[in-house]
Amino acid sequence: MKKLIALLTLLALCCTAAIGLAETADADLAAARSYLRMMYKSSPETTMVDYEVVGVLNIGGVEYPVTWTADSDTIKFIVNDNKTVTVDVDEKNPQELFYVLTGTITNAAGESVSVSFNHRVPAAMILEGLSYEEIVALAYTLEDGLAMEDPQRLCGTIIRIPTAYSEQYGNITVDIQIGDLADMPIQCYRLCGEGVADLKVGDVITVEGTIKNYKGTIEFDKNCQLIGMGNIPSQAALLDAAYALEAGAAMPNRTALQGEIIAIDTAWSEQYGNITVTIVCDGKTEQPIMCYRLKGEGAATLAVGDKIAVYGTIKNYKGTIEFDSGCILIPFGTAADVRTLLAAYTLDEGLAMDGESTLTGVIIGIPTAYSPDYKNITVDMVIAGIADMPVQCYRLSGEGAAELAIGDTITVTGNIKNYKGTIEFDKGCTLDLVVKGE
Repeated sequence: MKKLIALLTLLALCCTAAIGLAETADADLAAARSYLRMMYKSSPETTMVDYEVVGVLNIGGVEYPVTWTADSDTIKFIVNDNKTVTVDVDEKNPQELFYVLTGTITNAAGESVSVSFNHRVPAAMILEGLSYEEIVALAYTLEDGLAMEDPQRLCGTIIRIPTAYSEQYGNITVDIQIGDLADMPIQCYRLCGEGVADLKVGDVITVEGTIKNYKGTIEFDKNCQLIGMGNIPSQAALLDAAYALEAGAAMPNRTALQGEIIAIDTAWSEQYGNITVTIVCDGKTEQPIMCYRLKGEGAATLAVGDKIAVYGTIKNYKGTIEFDSGCILIPFGTAADVRTLLAAYTLDEGLAMDGESTLTGVIIGIPTAYSPDYKNITVDMVIAGIADMPVQCYRLSGEGAAELAIGDTITVTGNIKNYKGTIEFDKGCTLDLVVKGE
């Protein structure tokens, strides 16, 4: 009987110990589960690229392996040597994907608990072939803390300089506007590269780097690179840059704008051969531009309501944004061509503008006559009457090329480059239109 009582007592003690161990194991698993939830509960819901999660938890000196699964077979898992797991998402998925990520924690006894997190993979950003404006629009869909997968390139006009150039670090921070997207600026954070020390509001620059959303600011990440200057600013970007000028400051380069006259500030002067008018461009009445002492053919008869194009230097004169004295009246409709011309003349030797350009001008010379064998001709033309900035059309081909003559007005499309100091359409340029001269 005593032996039976002793055995029963021992069995009871063993059961009590087992219950205690079980309760401890349950408590440790619960702690591990709470810890895992705390680690990832604030992670972004959107997962555009691969990311890492822990593969092991350490609770009270005991390691608990974590196995990760998802309810979509497009999500893969890669176990790393450093006790982490890479969650491999499909960055090229054509449609938005919602998925549940589950981490399962297991103890030595084989018991387990799980915790789940809701995530989404947006439809793939297929950026190949997109315009700068389309890339910006996609950038503005990024959630806070996320970045585009691949480096991007944008060309825009500097509208602000939040942080001046630092000699110590060799960088500068600027905000650029791309095209007409005034409400979608892109910050170029700690921009590096040759020429950054001399950047000014109004400069047109091309920047390359990783675009991200940093606490609501859409920006090129630090160490983005300045890779070019002088591409073509839009009229809207120029207006914004002009209105960002401080009093007394001027834009670094001449430019051209077109708009409608809303006021004749100073009547035509026969003595000085000029007139002062104010124009509004693209209906932006909040950004009028004064054309101070405007000269040129037709300036004497200008009136309110006339549509004109003006070429010159823009400055802020005591709060008035104006073309400086000496600005020139050019044919209406040529402002965009002149901006392209001015951009071409900023090219360094051997460099070319991005993509094809189209210009209309008057032929002033024929360096190489038409060749019946090669069916091309080389001509020089002047845009909007700006004689000191001719453009050569090298080996120009197309219908009507054989009959071209000095004085003809032509429209040409092709790649513009600086060839040993000559600004030219490269060989292969095409003749789009001919208007025969008198």
